[in-house]
Amino acid sequence: MMVFPLIFFFLICLSRPSTAIDTLSPGQTLLDNGQTIVSASQTFELGFFSPWNSENRYVGIWFKNVQQQTPLWVANKNSPLGDSSGVLVINSSGNIIISNNATNTIIWSSNSSYSAATSNPVLQLLDNGNLVVKTNVLGDSYLWQSFDHPCDTLLPGMKLGWNLRSNQEWYLTSWRTLQDPSSGDYTYRVDPRGLPQLVLRQGAQVQYRSGPWDGLRFGGGPELGKNAVYDPMFVSDSNNVYYSFVNNDNSIVSRFVVNQSGALNHLTWNERQNEWIVIITLRADLCDRYALCGPYGFCNVDRQPVCQCPDGFTPRLPEDWARLDWSGGCVRKTPLNCNVAPGFRRFPRSKLPDTAYFLVNRTEMSLVECREACLRNCSCVAYARTENSGCVAWLGGLLDVRDYSEGGQDLYIRMAASDLALAAQGQENPSGELPTGQEVAVKKLSKDSGQGLREFKTEVILYLKLQHRNLVRLLGCCINGEERMLVYEYMPNRSLELMIFNQTRGTSLDWGKRFNIIVGIARGLLYLHRDSRLRIIHRDLKASNILLDSEMNPKISDFGLAKTFGGDQSADNTNRIVGTYGYMSPEYAIDGLFSVKSDVFSFGVLVLEIVRGQKNRGFYHPDHDLNLLGHAWRVWNEGKPLELVDALMESLAPTAEILKCIQTGLLCVQQRPEDRPTMSFVLLLLDSENPMLPQPKQPGFYTERFLPDPDSSSTGKKRFSSSNDLTILVAQILVAQILMQREAVDEEIPGAVLHFLVDLERKTK
Repeated sequence: MMVFPLIFFFLICLSRPSTAIDTLSPGQTLLDNGQTIVSASQTFELGFFSPWNSENRYVGIWFKNVQQQTPLWVANKNSPLGDSSGVLVINSSGNIIISNNATNTIIWSSNSSYSAATSNPVLQLLDNGNLVVKTNVLGDSYLWQSFDHPCDTLLPGMKLGWNLRSNQEWYLTSWRTLQDPSSGDYTYRVDPRGLPQLVLRQGAQVQYRSGPWDGLRFGGGPELGKNAVYDPMFVSDSNNVYYSFVNNDNSIVSRFVVNQSGALNHLTWNERQNEWIVIITLRADLCDRYALCGPYGFCNVDRQPVCQCPDGFTPRLPEDWARLDWSGGCVRKTPLNCNVAPGFRRFPRSKLPDTAYFLVNRTEMSLVECREACLRNCSCVAYARTENSGCVAWLGGLLDVRDYSEGGQDLYIRMAASDLALAAQGQENPSGELPTGQEVAVKKLSKDSGQGLREFKTEVILYLKLQHRNLVRLLGCCINGEERMLVYEYMPNRSLELMIFNQTRGTSLDWGKRFNIIVGIARGLLYLHRDSRLRIIHRDLKASNILLDSEMNPKISDFGLAKTFGGDQSADNTNRIVGTYGYMSPEYAIDGLFSVKSDVFSFGVLVLEIVRGQKNRGFYHPDHDLNLLGHAWRVWNEGKPLELVDALMESLAPTAEILKCIQTGLLCVQQRPEDRPTMSFVLLLLDSENPMLPQPKQPGFYTERFLPDPDSSSTGKKRFSSSNDLTILVAQILVAQILMQREAVDEEIPGAVLHFLVDLERKTK
């Protein structure tokens, strides 16, 4: 009588795996009663579950040690069970089956089978989250694996792309809703044609693309490399084209997901906060919307409106463009004529266009050879020479192009010669490519620039006599009547002003680049003051006159206002005060005295602007009305100098080096010129690891500026008591407006205006 219960107990034990077991064999079952399969490392778990706010039942895989249950893979996502009558088994042929135990109907099957029934297939949940069917016959390979059938999640070690030999594709599909894991509207997959790229589609419509893979990066994004959480990789060869990643630490829990709304996020689990944290978001801004600006339109999130037509093009539908509907794109002002030799305009820092109609030559072609190949094909409208991928040429309308403030790639667009000439005349520093393929920048001086023939000749002569790695190199010049042009070496990263004052989170300059820029400017200035054949005072050192090459090396430019000294002369004075308010030293702005120390003052302003990422003029702080110099002086005296550091600078930086630069900047902007260091001493400070720096004294032009309130006598602020005071206030406002308007267009500020402003500031103290 005891035999039956023992046999029955034995069968129950055989059919129910332990909660710690990671395998399931033929004859065993996984029921929807709390039974699960757990990977050997206790990282992943497989079993029946219901999504949030849903009664349907599914078989899925989730992180075992993450408190918030997060399904990573769902077997029967398109065939849910209505109750807990589900059962999962693997048969002797290696086929995984989910069935309704009540109706004995199959809900889902892996459709995998193996002819050798004696090979003993086993279902196993691996430590990387991969559910596999393996046999002794296959060795290390698998009869079936869940990694070959992704859902909405990419885990470390999974692939997103193609096996080109077997024509197998791995791609992600969003859930329908938060409650429904069935196939949703969005897919994220690799387009392997030409230069591979990642593409998000809603149905058949492209919503986002990463930009083409060039061997180092996608589109204009950063070079693919390690970050704090994971190490990404992209494989592109004759056998495979796929993206993958691995975590930098086995203790890290991270995943990449395309959600039900089409958002593309890489997340990591924060155990302390008990929540998923987004560390990287694709489709992060308006310009990530596919083809937002239409054919030939360029998108830039730093401009308003974000869509613009490039030089040589005009909106195809101006009325729509005025209504912020840019889908019609742009058309050429001058149609191309294959019988007339065209040229190419270089557009740096670009996201390369979509590769729907293109040619790729992966042979070792130079930039000039790539250009010639495009010229030989009348249908070729643009070309690019990408790293490690050869020459790419586009044959149709350029779609989904955008500008980046840094990074990106060089795109060369075919244009009529007449439009190239107009583009050169209409810009301050345009890029007009020479026949040799060399890129140059052309500066055309306007009639009202304030720079006459004398200043123009001075600038040319100085450029010819000056040779230094931190000075812009002059390649040529032209004088024709009142037309004056200078041809420089091209600086692809434009000016420090555009780079440092237009930063956003994720695109800001790291401290290493900032420090190298500071040191480079100092070296260039020392050369002008001491090491060149002439002693030169620049007199207009400012962020817009510091240009940046492709490696972010700074180069001082614009010597139209420079003064040369001979012999032992080191200072001079002038009645014609020119320059830019906010960078001028007090003795120059007030009395017209200039020397090497006035350049040192301007350098100090630049240093503090680079540290802060904001201009001296127009600086705003909620606690006071000081300019940047005054704010720096205030936090220094309060013992909190690190509060000056740019909040957008995300990467860690050496504190001692930052403090050294802040103190050096304050030493350079001291009120009295004799207290300021020479540039040779500045470089000594910057190059020393632990320099003994003197304590800075009060800066010049740092004082608090406010518009007094007539009713503020109780606060201690000055109260206006006469019409004369009111007249001074009105005049001060008007002068401030004049200065702001002139600075906006980078005009020189007349000395009389500066004298008037200084006098007003004295009277209103």
